[in-house]
Amino acid sequence: MLTHFLLRRYNMKQLIMFFALSFLSLSTLSATELKGKVRDAETGEALPGANVYLEGAGRGTATDLDGQFEITRVGEGSYTLVISFVGYKEYRNAIVVKADAAELFIELMPEAFRGKEVTVVADRAKLRETPVAFSDVPKADMERKLGSRDLPMILNDTPGVYATEQGGGPGDSRINVRGFDQRNVAVMINGVPVNDMENGWVYWSNWDGLSDVTSSIQVQRGLGASNLAIASVGGTMNIVTDIARQQRGFKIKQEAGNNAFYKTTVNFSSGLMNGKTAFTLGLTRKIGDGLPDQAWTSAWSYFGALSFFASETHKIDLFVVGAPQRHGHRLYKQSIATFDADYARSLGIDVSDARNYGIDYNPNWGRSPFSSYQEYYNGQVHDARDSEIIMERENFYHKPQINLNWYWTPNEQFILSNVFYFSRGKGGGTGRLGTNPRSLSDGSINWQRVADELNTQKASDAHPDLVGAGEVGSSEIAARTVIRNSVNQHFWYGYLGTAEHRLSDIYTLAFGIDLRYYRGQHWREVRNLLGADYYVFPWDNNATTSVKRLGDKVSYHNDGLTRWGGGFAQLEGRFNDFTAFLSTSASITGYKRIDYFRAKVNGDWDQTDWENFKGYTVKVGGNYNATPVVNMYANIGWLSTAPKFDSVYHYDNSLYDPTFNEKVASFELGTGYFKRGVVTANTNFYYTRWIDRSWPKSIYSEKLDQRFRFLLNGIDARHTGIEFDLKARPHSMLEVRGMLSLGNWEWLNDANVTFSPEEDPSAIGNFQVYAKGLKVGDSAQKTLALSGTIFPTRGLYASLNLRRFMDHYAKFDPANRTDASDRKQSWQLPNYNLINLHAGYTLPGNTFGNGKVKLQLHVFNLLDERYISDADDGNNHDAASARVFLGLLRRWNISLSYDY
Repeated sequence: MLTHFLLRRYNMKQLIMFFALSFLSLSTLSATELKGKVRDAETGEALPGANVYLEGAGRGTATDLDGQFEITRVGEGSYTLVISFVGYKEYRNAIVVKADAAELFIELMPEAFRGKEVTVVADRAKLRETPVAFSDVPKADMERKLGSRDLPMILNDTPGVYATEQGGGPGDSRINVRGFDQRNVAVMINGVPVNDMENGWVYWSNWDGLSDVTSSIQVQRGLGASNLAIASVGGTMNIVTDIARQQRGFKIKQEAGNNAFYKTTVNFSSGLMNGKTAFTLGLTRKIGDGLPDQAWTSAWSYFGALSFFASETHKIDLFVVGAPQRHGHRLYKQSIATFDADYARSLGIDVSDARNYGIDYNPNWGRSPFSSYQEYYNGQVHDARDSEIIMERENFYHKPQINLNWYWTPNEQFILSNVFYFSRGKGGGTGRLGTNPRSLSDGSINWQRVADELNTQKASDAHPDLVGAGEVGSSEIAARTVIRNSVNQHFWYGYLGTAEHRLSDIYTLAFGIDLRYYRGQHWREVRNLLGADYYVFPWDNNATTSVKRLGDKVSYHNDGLTRWGGGFAQLEGRFNDFTAFLSTSASITGYKRIDYFRAKVNGDWDQTDWENFKGYTVKVGGNYNATPVVNMYANIGWLSTAPKFDSVYHYDNSLYDPTFNEKVASFELGTGYFKRGVVTANTNFYYTRWIDRSWPKSIYSEKLDQRFRFLLNGIDARHTGIEFDLKARPHSMLEVRGMLSLGNWEWLNDANVTFSPEEDPSAIGNFQVYAKGLKVGDSAQKTLALSGTIFPTRGLYASLNLRRFMDHYAKFDPANRTDASDRKQSWQLPNYNLINLHAGYTLPGNTFGNGKVKLQLHVFNLLDERYISDADDGNNHDAASARVFLGLLRRWNISLSYDY
């Protein structure tokens, strides 16, 4: 790899100097060419990726991140300029090319009805029309600022959003919107919900590489504009991927970063063939040692898009996306002093016995005492990835998703979208079973103790009864400690049909159905016997032996089945400067659980009946364009949604009592200022009341050295706040953005908790949790973002981004809130600032053949700030007892790409 060679020969400072000199020197080059800019005719926003073609010259290109294009070596004369972009009317105009021709400025008009497939499928909100608070993140922003981080990290400049990388493992990021975690933020890819059907979580490692093919992201805060009966309590995150490009070309991009990070991306587009078919293929390879210790990554990702224009009225799109990957976890939060004694001292913590392992410390690995070893996962025995270490925590997964979209537009008044989708997930995560081997003085796991002490006893001494029964040999070694896989596989398919009918010039009716089926398969299995020959697990009532070897199931084995059926309808009216909508949906969600370890019932597996929950939503809103630049809007809504699967059944197949729907009441009032191409500003107030929330949590107890599963039933919360955002282009060479979010979120009542140890899920207990008045934690309640981007010359940009996070409270632990007299507030994390630097340069003209070469540089946490990104509240509700993740230190990413 080119970047591998550069990094071996030069240090980071030399590389940064090389890039800086490249930007300055190459910017002086010039070439004779036809230049232009393509914008949205209504908003003035640049349209990156628009297809530009010069009929008669046989030459074309695509617009860059700023909507600019260049076509070189064009002879003087008359041509027809053709520009196309999805969702916009095709631009076709005769032009005359001269040697001194001025730069062209082209505006595309949004398609009134045809070509709006993405808007229909993904429920995209529209500026000065849809009465909800929303923010758009175009592809240009992602290419300029993301730098191969997980996709949620680009959203920290969005009001109400808090995204962190948690332990720092690749794909381990999370996102909160208005204080609601991503279990309660509906995430959709091309209009298809992708939140886990059992617990609502989104595992971003499953979508590694998605950012490379994302066309745009829209975050709708609050209940949003989606027609579906989805649990968008905090908001909706609509991700739209690239479609098949109608122009032939390819792109290769090479990236490099800290700790031997390398990423190679290759894309190819066929262009429109025979006027009917086009396809785009993408492949990415990513490796790295990881920034926290042993948070390594080894991942592939792939993407395919096929468009078939069957006729003037029928279009078919096929999307395939997947990311087979493995990566090392840093799963457990630690005390502040464990990471950084100096930082802990600055917070008033006694550090006399501090471990001070360093900010990159990861407790989930240790050095291997074995010269070699094997591991079992994905149905096979594999040689160790690295025989010198043993990971306690690792994630491995592959979740391909296939979408088949069929659009039918028989006339200008009607469009029907049919989305058929399928996903098959395979993989899981690892952990330890049995006796804790403890840690060495450097904080790593003492696997040597396993080899020397724990896994040394012969079966003749450890289990003479099993030897006598012939189930094990007398000289075989019994394991007291093993590594297990927690396997979570799923089989998921669905259909989403949406019709939109323009009833008149005023009214438009949208309606449809949402059908889903999901089967989640869950078990634990022996991954690594750590030098032993077998492990004993006696609690499988249907097993013929308690002896477990590589690949045998332990701890639990069950399936969770979900059936979902829903319908929705929305009536929208446009009355000159006023638009309004009334939306409603209804759904029925059925759950069923099958347990393969419990004793069979009448010869069949122990299983529940289907438990069905009805849900519905009602939303109404209106937008008034008071002047050509000022609009005002309001919306109000009510949501009643089924509890998540994890809140319905105990591990013994009994129902949690009580089990009920969660309810959400929401109100939003906002205003906007829009001066086309110059400034866009929005401010809004929101109020959300969450009633009867069921909140499953998994918490590790240091005292008992095991994890517990908690379920809080019937806890209420109130989330209110004010949000403001601004985007201005005071000069063609300067863009300024800002965001301010002021939230106030708190729990409103005490609640009952049901809990059980993960090692023995049948041991169920109950206690009361006193949470009334506690601040909702896990997310900064106040955030500020400021950024400035300069464009000193064509193709060159540099951006500085400042973000400040305030009023962030630790997530409370139910086990520490059992005393009615303890009403002390959860610990408040220190406020912190982060500054990121981004720069890029596209070489002028078609410097290398007909392609474009681009250089990019990202520096995250430029000032090397020490900060706490995630925290769990401790026994004393203070800094000393809190368990935290410290944020990642300064890191960088550089890239070189060629786009033909």
